[in-house]
Amino acid sequence: MNKILLKRQILNNISKHFKNNIPYTITINKSNQFINNNCKNNNNNFYFKKLNFITTTKTITNNNNNNNNNNNNNNNNNNNNNNKPKSNMLYSPKDRSYEEAVNALLSLQSNHSVIISWTKERRDNKEESTKFLMEEMRNFCKTLNIDLERESIIHVAGTKGKGSTCAITESIIREQGFSTGLFTSPHLISPRERIRINGEMISKEMFSKYFWQCWDLLIKDYQTQLPNFFRYLTLMALKIFQDEAIQCTILEVGVGGRMDSTNVFPKPMVTGISALGYDHQNLLGNTLAEIALEKAGIMKAGIPIFTVSSQLPEAINVLINHSNQVKSPLSIVPSIDQYIISGGSGNNNNNNNKIESIGLKGTHQLENASLAIALANCWFKKQNFKDVNEIFNSDYSENHKQYNYETNNYNVTQFTPLLKSVELGLKNCEWAGRAQHFTNPSHFPNMDFYLDGAHTVESSIVMLDWWKSIVNTNNSDNNNNNNNDTIHILIFNSTGGRNPTSFLTPIIQSIDNKEIPIFNKSIIPNINIEKPIDKKYYINEIIQSNQSNQSSTTTTTTTTTTTTTIPDSAAVKQTEIKESSIWEDFVVECYDKLSNKSHQCIAADSIESSIEIAKELSENGTKNVKVLITGSLYLVGGVLKVLLKEKSFN
Repeated sequence: MNKILLKRQILNNISKHFKNNIPYTITINKSNQFINNNCKNNNNNFYFKKLNFITTTKTITNNNNNNNNNNNNNNNNNNNNNNKPKSNMLYSPKDRSYEEAVNALLSLQSNHSVIISWTKERRDNKEESTKFLMEEMRNFCKTLNIDLERESIIHVAGTKGKGSTCAITESIIREQGFSTGLFTSPHLISPRERIRINGEMISKEMFSKYFWQCWDLLIKDYQTQLPNFFRYLTLMALKIFQDEAIQCTILEVGVGGRMDSTNVFPKPMVTGISALGYDHQNLLGNTLAEIALEKAGIMKAGIPIFTVSSQLPEAINVLINHSNQVKSPLSIVPSIDQYIISGGSGNNNNNNNKIESIGLKGTHQLENASLAIALANCWFKKQNFKDVNEIFNSDYSENHKQYNYETNNYNVTQFTPLLKSVELGLKNCEWAGRAQHFTNPSHFPNMDFYLDGAHTVESSIVMLDWWKSIVNTNNSDNNNNNNNDTIHILIFNSTGGRNPTSFLTPIIQSIDNKEIPIFNKSIIPNINIEKPIDKKYYINEIIQSNQSNQSSTTTTTTTTTTTTTIPDSAAVKQTEIKESSIWEDFVVECYDKLSNKSHQCIAADSIESSIEIAKELSENGTKNVKVLITGSLYLVGGVLKVLLKEKSFN
């Protein structure tokens, strides 16, 4: 039985029977009983008998000798006490400012042992965990008076491209004149980026207002048992979008789909699944079929579901089967070049009325755009805020009337030519940290920064194609010998326990194949993302995974590159990598093994120092420097923060 669920039930009952300022030990026996072993109130064998599960014996000890209202420093000193109930760690804000709201939010991150335990529980007991998580999320929503019967929701899952798909969808719908609320993750610089209204991240004032409003309501009902970091932000976003009377809410799934906190609405208006691949295997499963099934968990009976044509057979078969099982009509979106635009001021510079480029760079974004177009068109047809005939007016074909929401018989002819709002939404969409080119001549003369938050094996291939288009523009002979006046630098790291070798393999292979220039220097900076997970745990997990997968490494070939991709669980043998307690040194070792130390790779103590190293190589701007930053959105966000001199962005 899940220790976390058990612990929560204990804590929810403790305050009813014991004072908070005395030590106690709770034992859970096999008869579903909580026994208070050493409580100093002459009730040493008090039983809590109302449990609906069977568990093994486990002891949880609390040594709460401090008043719960004492200062927060004691909480920080005890964060490593894994047996301490969450009630001792509730943040005590100094005031109701935005800064304190962020501090309180960060305090809701679970500690190392809880994350590891809960990860294992979600993987091993999916049905039970899903039931608990969704019920708990619904209860939180009830406390905050969030109406879950709202239907004007667009919900998007996927492995790669789901954030971009949401951003493009929002841009299209906003261009049509509707108010939009967009919830995505993670943020790059400020948590306010996760919650956007009409394309702009919410203000500090709005963030503070709703954070403390939710804080007070949740504490009233749940005392110290508040939602964790991501769930709290999800609830905040839903509360904001509802109370601000937003017409269209677009929700990006955090992890997976079925158990995600965004999956709380029983009847969204439309759902979508972007390209699937290997990520978060520790939660979702080790096969593409298992991962696809978790993503398919956002499907709802009678609600249209759209996905992309690039899905591998193993994934699309699962999506089709689950769609039939839950009776959620599935449509595979057409390629974007099948659409016809109205002409005159579209996104193309030719005369064939086809979309050839959009605001987001990279050819892979065209598939995300096609998914976004279908999601937006479906939403336009079903929404009740504006007459459909006003949207699809006399300037457009009446073929849209052939689209049937119940059967989701979507095809291109029903929505061509594309609405002007679709054209403008595609053209004007911006999404920081994805195939982004950044310059800051005043601080970094003659330096070009190319940032992409790719962090999966599949997205590394997409990122690599984008990088090839940059470095080979004036290099037709495809020679990977660097020009004497151009320096190429890689700033890379991976987070969340993702195997760095899996991501780096295509890059090193492209260098070996002389498809891209050698990096004059590759830098692995330490990323401070305030995550409680011990990085050595990830190193051990990866090494163990490598050992178990040495005999079953598989390869797949992409159509856009000669590079071979491998599943995230496959990498180097343990004997080839010395045991390292520092993550960055571990990544350097993986890089050196792949490259045979043919080019330099070093660890840096911070993102700031890695940027300074790159700046020094430019020799005061006398040499052109192209810097590729990739592997993690947290890394990209940290770099942007340095480049922007810690100023937030719009």
